[in-house]
Amino acid sequence: MKYFTTTVAAGALSVLATMVPAQDITLKASHNANADEPYQIGLEQMGEILMEKTGGKATIQAYPNAQLGDGLDSVQGVQLGTIDIAVVANGVLANSIPDLSLFSLPFVFDSTEQMRAALTDEDVLAYVNELATDRGFRVLGLFTAGTRHIMTTDKPLNSLGDIKGLKIRTQQNPAQVDAFRAFGANPTPIAYAELYGSLETQVVDGAEAANTNYRSKNFYEVAPNWAQIGWLQLVSPVVMGEQRFQSLPEDVRTALLETVREGVPFQHDAYAESDEKAFEFLKEEGVNITKLDPAPFREASQSVHEKYVDTESKQKLSDLVRAAQEKGGN
Repeated sequence: MKYFTTTVAAGALSVLATMVPAQDITLKASHNANADEPYQIGLEQMGEILMEKTGGKATIQAYPNAQLGDGLDSVQGVQLGTIDIAVVANGVLANSIPDLSLFSLPFVFDSTEQMRAALTDEDVLAYVNELATDRGFRVLGLFTAGTRHIMTTDKPLNSLGDIKGLKIRTQQNPAQVDAFRAFGANPTPIAYAELYGSLETQVVDGAEAANTNYRSKNFYEVAPNWAQIGWLQLVSPVVMGEQRFQSLPEDVRTALLETVREGVPFQHDAYAESDEKAFEFLKEEGVNITKLDPAPFREASQSVHEKYVDTESKQKLSDLVRAAQEKGGN
């Protein structure tokens, strides 16, 4: 729907009114997932909600597959104003907002349900934005990118003791390396692109992943043991530059915040559906699935929390997340 302004031709014998199209606001949103994945689904839904709330004045146009740049490029883009919105891995944004690294620690959330309660909690979001605005960002909301489990090539995992000494591929993230070291494994950071071949040739004994990429990257072909543990719930902030956010008309800012508040649970639902479909596929493929007791893993990871929750602001965010989970129930 277009909005119009009227101009009057001065000096004419009669008043001539012409209708000139107003400038629509299209917010460019960047992410690096495929066009059929939950990031895109969530952003498309938010684009529709924003159109409705603004009467067609504003919308969101999502660009998948890193068309506007990968994670770090997208964060720099929102800082520079060349990208309006970016959905990025929490670890990437934590380079610019260090206290958000809390979300990359093991067992921050007790369950997927409690993660959702925390990521949509108003107190958590308010404090995240207090941290973000100090760095020139506006975190509109918090998407999810799934629950992480552990795959192994030969030896299935049934307990914490079974992982002792195994070479487990982790991301090149100090907290994740320390987490698997605390679990008793031999953490081995290697490039993601090299993981399939490294599993196939047993350069590593296993790796961590979500149901979705364990399936989509065919890791189950070379690492057929799949231990459900939920050691990490991935958080993906939806971020703008604060200056760009404030440059929007007030009514659009209000509508955008309402849009994201409604759109985030939709994205969480989309990911849950995608995750369940992947899990059902894996069962049909005959993957050896075990379910581990998380309590010993959670206890082992306490040393990681003590090491990395090293500022008052991280501790405050941790306390708010815990309170949100308790409010959210089981």
